[in-house]
Amino acid sequence: MNVHVVCGLLLLSVCDVASQTIMETLATRFETMIFTSLIKKAGLESLLNTGNYIVFAPVDAAFQSLPKQTMTLLYQKENLPQMTAMIKYHIVPYTGNTHRNWTGETLNTLASKPVRMVTYPHNQVTVVNGVVPTESNLSVSNGHIYLLGSTLSPLIVDVVQSLSQDPNYSSFLTAAALSGMTSKLKEDNITVFAPHDLAFSRVGQNRTDVLFNNIRLLQELVEFHILPGVYYSSGLYDYEKIHDDNSRYDITFTFREMGHHNFRVIPYGGTFLNKDWLATNGVIHAISGVEHSLTFYRDVDKLIG
Repeated sequence: MNVHVVCGLLLLSVCDVASQTIMETLATRFETMIFTSLIKKAGLESLLNTGNYIVFAPVDAAFQSLPKQTMTLLYQKENLPQMTAMIKYHIVPYTGNTHRNWTGETLNTLASKPVRMVTYPHNQVTVVNGVVPTESNLSVSNGHIYLLGSTLSPLIVDVVQSLSQDPNYSSFLTAAALSGMTSKLKEDNITVFAPHDLAFSRVGQNRTDVLFNNIRLLQELVEFHILPGVYYSSGLYDYEKIHDDNSRYDITFTFREMGHHNFRVIPYGGTFLNKDWLATNGVIHAISGVEHSLTFYRDVDKLIG
C-alpha cells in the first residue's frame, strides 16, 4: 500500500477518535468490553457522552486478573452500589489540558476519592497511582482516556497510618514520634523510604542508643528518609540521581536497578523490601537499610566517644 495512503488512514483514525465521545470510543475498543459493560450497568453511559472527563479505563485483562469471586460479586444486583463506586473511582471531572506534566497533584474522582498523577521528565510517562498506562494518547471530543493494565484502588490511609499497621516499622515511627517529626510524614506529595526494624539492628546497639537519646540526630535521621515529590518505582531508572536540598548533609540519592523495577538506594545500603506502598499523601518504599552517611555517623560516633 502506498505510504501516503497509509498515513492518510492513520490520520483519519486519529480524527475519528477525536470526534467521538468517551463512550463511543470505549465501545469501539475490543480491549475495554468489560469496563464498557460495567459503565452501562452503573448507569453512567449518558454522563460519559455529555460531560468532560478523564477516564482511566482498565483493559479486559486487568479485570480477568482479579479473583473470580470478585468478578462474580461485581455483577450481582445487590452489589451495584459498590460496583458503581469502583467505576466512579476511574473517572475524573476535568476540562483542562490533559497533556500537562503532572508533579504529584491529586484529582478528585466521581467516587469523591483522589487519584495521584505524576509525569516523569526523563521519559515523559504519566502514571496514575503508580500505574503506567498501556495507552495514553486517546484524546476524544469530551475528554481523555488512559488505558490501564490494572484496576485502581482508592487511597485510604496516610503514610503514618500505613506504617502503623505493620509492626516491622515501629523503630522508624518511634524515631519520628520522639523527634517531633511525625507531622513531616503527614505532609502531602512525599516519598518515604521506611527502614525495616532489622535495618536499625544492623546499625549497632551503641549507635542506636545514642540516636534514640538525641532529638537533633533523630530529626536528621527521619529527614534522610523523606523525599519531596512522589517517586513510584515505575518512574525510577537505573543510575538516577535525586538531590535532597532539604538536608544539611547534602545528600544525593542514587538508584541502582536490581531487575523488575526493584532498586537499591544509595546511601541507604539496602534494597526495596516492599515497593510502591500507596498512601493518601504519597508513596512508601520499605527498605532493608538505614541511611549511613559517613558525615552523619561521625556526629553519632563523637557522642559515643
